[in-house]
Amino acid sequence: MGQSLDPMTQKQSKDELLYQQAIAGNVDTVKALCSEGAILEWIDRDGKTPLIVACMDSGLYNVAKVLIEMGANVNAYRPGRHAGTPLHHAVKRGLEQTVKLLLSSGANALVRNDDCQTALDVARIKGNINIVRTIESHICYFTGWLREFYGPGFLRAFAPQFLSRKIWAAVIPQGSSNPMTPKKLELVIYPSSQDVQPRTVIALWNAEIEEPNFNRPDPEVTIFDQSTKTQYKLASANEGDKQQLHCLYDACSGVPQMITEFRKQVLSF
Repeated sequence: MGQSLDPMTQKQSKDELLYQQAIAGNVDTVKALCSEGAILEWIDRDGKTPLIVACMDSGLYNVAKVLIEMGANVNAYRPGRHAGTPLHHAVKRGLEQTVKLLLSSGANALVRNDDCQTALDVARIKGNINIVRTIESHICYFTGWLREFYGPGFLRAFAPQFLSRKIWAAVIPQGSSNPMTPKKLELVIYPSSQDVQPRTVIALWNAEIEEPNFNRPDPEVTIFDQSTKTQYKLASANEGDKQQLHCLYDACSGVPQMITEFRKQVLSF
């Protein structure tokens, strides 16, 4: 009479089998094992869960989708030399569709890895413009084209069009190792929408933000960065577009763009 396997041994082997089937891309088997009680968070010797593995290979997109649908932790953290969440790993490999899947499924884009990098930082380092813009648009309080004024103020009064330049800007929360800490906002300025590395990052929690005079034909917001003692004057991309400047000012004050857009819709009725 053969000995029966220890229940814990059976359970562990089923969990590991799910992991192996995920790597092999066998979606139906993964579903079946999950319905039989296999745990989705089994960790291999390198600290990878089945979802992390699926987010490291473009060919395993459907596996990642199924694992998430079955309840896999989209924010599972892998420590060590190759640290990060599934989002970090998808970004590192330039898997744009997987990145979108994770973000739409609740992945926290503000988590920092052991190298103190968010997924956005990794995307910038890798130079992947599509993923940079995807993450920014997901987490931003504001994003879009603006005009930045420069040069002496008295010259701007005579020829503002010659002393302004188009910039791409985003107001985004700073990354954190602790998701429970209050969000700190940054104003990130790029020379264009095709640049992955920002030209300027302004810590808004350490800046003075002057409310625009919306009675003026072409109002501007003035931001004084106290850490660098630098003053920035920004206006809407299109002269006289007060709604966009409202969005920017609200965002710098901590009001997300979607709330600002909702306010505009309510006011339009």
